[in-house]
Amino acid sequence: MVYKCAVIGCGRIGCSFDDDSKLIRTHAGAYYNNSKTILNALCDIDKSRLLKYGKKYHVTNLYTNYKEMLRKEKPELISICTLVDTHHKIVSEAIKNSVRGIFLEKPVANSLSNARKINNLCQKNNTTLLIDYQRRFIPIYYKIKKWISTRKFGNIQNVTIYYGGGIANTGSHIFDMLYFLFGDVKKINAKKSSNFSHNLYDPNLDIEIIFKNNITCLLRSIDVTNYGILEMDIFGTSGRLIMDMVNHTVNNYVIAKKKSLVYKQLVTKKFPTTKKIDEPIVSGLKHLLKSMSKSKSSPCDGNQGYKSLELVVASLMSAKKNKTMHLPLQSLDYVISSK
Repeated sequence: MVYKCAVIGCGRIGCSFDDDSKLIRTHAGAYYNNSKTILNALCDIDKSRLLKYGKKYHVTNLYTNYKEMLRKEKPELISICTLVDTHHKIVSEAIKNSVRGIFLEKPVANSLSNARKINNLCQKNNTTLLIDYQRRFIPIYYKIKKWISTRKFGNIQNVTIYYGGGIANTGSHIFDMLYFLFGDVKKINAKKSSNFSHNLYDPNLDIEIIFKNNITCLLRSIDVTNYGILEMDIFGTSGRLIMDMVNHTVNNYVIAKKKSLVYKQLVTKKFPTTKKIDEPIVSGLKHLLKSMSKSKSSPCDGNQGYKSLELVVASLMSAKKNKTMHLPLQSLDYVISSK
């Protein structure tokens, strides 16, 4: 079966990340290059952007109003690449027009209340929902998860993450991966960082996270206008993993057999490789198509999107109120901002 598809929001992840790259890094590029999808329509409030990408992807059905596009074109699969405060309205309208699959940019919504509404709407109407947390589509992270669960480097002593670019924008990716690797969170304590995100509405925070299994994780921010970094450093009792979450590589360290004069030392050891895969967004689309055909469950559905958003909200509330937040949160109406 070939699905008729549309992209709502033709900015960075929607269309423009492919402009200066031979790789496929956008929703439009993924649809355009998949034999099971036809990129039938584009929607954006910027007419010049519409014309640019309509020409690039040979799409003539161009709209500045997503309601009109959904009503006239009746796409079966859509990507929503707009600001987070629009997600609930667009999902609601898509379901009214019988869209069967939604590839939704993160975070899932601007509040936990709206995230729950989106999830309920999709479940009630049998609409497949996939949140674009791209590390869920990369095999190396499943290898790391297995490495942790089988205690290949002993019990976890602590975890530290270095990031920048805002706790909602970048942080939501981190929280999804933390939930994926370590499970549910018990409590969060956060404060505003002295290293600015340069987005007043999406600050950098320094955070302590305690998981239900009592693993402790620290998030430490930097100013990414100097340089960018997104790393996770995991210390076990018999080894260490440093994950580069931008390039998706792992440095593995084990205890040396030869003892030093004072301490045991760590030495590098090759981490098991995984087979070469498609670009994450291309792989994500394949996962979505399999989920729509019911041959495979979604690797990051609305429930998982809710959990990562809950950690974003809890962190912001903790920093604002100067108190530890315990999960699950009872208040669902706190509103966040993200690109």
